[in-house]
Amino acid sequence: METNEQTKNPLLYDSQLFDFVQWMDRACILLDDHGNFVHSNALADKLDPDVLLHIPLFPWKEHMEKRMEKEINGKRYLYIVRKIHFPTLALFHVVIQLKDTLRNDPVLNDVVGYVMDSAQEGIYITDGEGYTLKINDKYSQLTGIARKDVEEKHVSELIIRGFFDSSVTAKVIEAREKQSVMQKINNEKNIWLVTGTPVFDKYHNLILVINTVYDMTKLNELQENLKKHALSIQKKDKEIEKLRSKVKDVPGLVTNSPAMYKVLDRIHRLAHVTTSVFILGETGTGKTMIAEKIHSMSDRKENPFIEVNCAAIPEHLIEAELFGYKKGAFTGASDQGKKGLIEAADGGVFFLDEIGEMPLSLQAKLLSVLQSKRVRRLGDLHDKEVDIRIIAATNKDPEELIRQNKLRADLYYRLSVVTLHLPALRERKEDIYMIAKNFLDKFNQRHRKDMKFSKEVYFAFEFYSWPGNVRELEHIIEQLVVLNDGPEVTGDDLPDIFQPSDSQTNDFSLKMEDRPLQEVVQDVERHYINELWNKYKDIYVIADKLGVHRTTLLRKAKKLKISLKEEANDLVD
Repeated sequence: METNEQTKNPLLYDSQLFDFVQWMDRACILLDDHGNFVHSNALADKLDPDVLLHIPLFPWKEHMEKRMEKEINGKRYLYIVRKIHFPTLALFHVVIQLKDTLRNDPVLNDVVGYVMDSAQEGIYITDGEGYTLKINDKYSQLTGIARKDVEEKHVSELIIRGFFDSSVTAKVIEAREKQSVMQKINNEKNIWLVTGTPVFDKYHNLILVINTVYDMTKLNELQENLKKHALSIQKKDKEIEKLRSKVKDVPGLVTNSPAMYKVLDRIHRLAHVTTSVFILGETGTGKTMIAEKIHSMSDRKENPFIEVNCAAIPEHLIEAELFGYKKGAFTGASDQGKKGLIEAADGGVFFLDEIGEMPLSLQAKLLSVLQSKRVRRLGDLHDKEVDIRIIAATNKDPEELIRQNKLRADLYYRLSVVTLHLPALRERKEDIYMIAKNFLDKFNQRHRKDMKFSKEVYFAFEFYSWPGNVRELEHIIEQLVVLNDGPEVTGDDLPDIFQPSDSQTNDFSLKMEDRPLQEVVQDVERHYINELWNKYKDIYVIADKLGVHRTTLLRKAKKLKISLKEEANDLVD
């Protein structure tokens, strides 16, 4: 509900002048051009009426300040008179205080001006009554407002003239503490974050309000652009979370690697079908374990899992081992005959590791089994139906094996309905700590020990290339547990392969010679960020790995002259 005064003087409220006057820490009166009373604050209402009768009114130009002292009833008063010009009205703004009131007047000299102009934020300073004292160059640059347009003018006057849509200064004078508002400046569409900070003298009088201005428009535009990516990012996060949850569903597998998340997703999918699978991966990456996981999570888990390493069985025995033989099929054959491994896998999974080592003649027979689901023992005239799922694996490039005539192309294409590529351990270094910890717990339990690894050991593990992959890591950890008395394994206990050679040490020393520390650090940072970029090609993932915000990574990349163009452009499109 509007007061009578608000109805009579809406300009006081539209300009926020009412608030400025009401919350000042000195007595204040507003008079019109003819000296008629317009408004006063509570402090002025408490003054002796004679003090109000002696208010001096002067004709002057623009916003010049007049000061006068006068003794009234034995007390000496100071009158500070300024004029506020609205388009339709001019008001005298009169501040009254006892002459001996303890108060420091603010001093904004040239030094203060130099400091303000060196700041990167826009700065706008008023006194404790709301009169503009000073703005810096950055404020003018940001808002397009010149010093001559605002300095020495009251903020309420500037609100009516369209320089601002509201005032944070009025809020600071009322609250006497820091305040922030979103503000439109200079009648533009730009939105600014303005923060006002009060400054008090030693007598606790509010003498200055320092406003800092930040352009929120560009930030808002960036947020809008980022919203375009929000759905895809959320979708990606959900997929990652889904894959992480699947890690828990695959016993014995631990990972925090995006590459392995894809493998785990495929394991889940493959567990519910009977499709042939071809697993590719270097020696020691865990091809057998993955095949076992597919079997253990499938409907065939209660039936046999038969593993055959084609490189471990002599060529003259492999056919009989795989296909079996009938009684008397060849010299030395068992009188009872023998069921082959393919037949033994009936209802389950038949895993062929290092399939490139299988003779080509047997590869043709294996293809026939795949196509017909029937197997014939050596020396037999009849086929036997078998229900098997074949999973094959190799540590070599199958295309190269085909070119070398070591793998039949038709068999490969029949087996590789789905291909699983297992990343080398050096490509999933984020998993090394977890895998090592699992192996350490396993061998501590097996050998009844309670060994621990120092941070130095885990650090060495991270930087080793692991040509033997997970299997090599497993063997190294068991060796460390068995050969050390503990309680802690340190870097000195590691095998020689983890110790740099003299030549490596010398080479490193030569590279470091006569180079500033900052240059060396930048080289390390540049190398590491490039390595992550080549691996992931995703700025969000890289920032997460480094533990920094994406914008910090972009600034660092720019400083180090690293090109992350693909993702950087996506970020601001």
